[in-house]
Amino acid sequence: MVLNERQDFRGSIVMWAIILIELPTLILLTVLYFIGNLGEDGWKMLLIIGAIMLSAFLLIINIRLELRVDEYGIAFRNPPIFNNWTKFKKEDLQNVYIKKSDGLLEYGGIGVRFSRKIKAYIYFSDHIFIVETKNKKYVFSTHKHMEIEKIIASWKSEEEVLSI
Repeated sequence: MVLNERQDFRGSIVMWAIILIELPTLILLTVLYFIGNLGEDGWKMLLIIGAIMLSAFLLIINIRLELRVDEYGIAFRNPPIFNNWTKFKKEDLQNVYIKKSDGLLEYGGIGVRFSRKIKAYIYFSDHIFIVETKNKKYVFSTHKHMEIEKIIASWKSEEEVLSI
């Protein structure tokens, strides 16, 4: 069994909030430019601020979490910042479980959160997938918690068969 999951901010309240913040700012600067209150070089400022806002919008719309759970282990990546796959073999994992929580308050809000012992990849969902290794704890939000629980159960049944 293989689980591939992809989460992003497209269509979420985050994207609407960014649009509702950036659009009035651009409209105000454009009006000030055409009235003449920005001076002769006002077009440069308008162009720079517009480019910064567009870059921020494109960065946030392209941030996503790609999670893969299969019979060999777990792999994830978080493009466009972390493009390489980070992989864990199931033998290297100390504890793996699903928790019914959105993770927003526990781990500091949506997005990617880093600390010395925890890396959290939180998007909008009702369940979090917690992976504990020897050195770190990884937290992923997930919409497919039932499929992950089935895979974890198959890992545990394989361990029981091997230990007999």
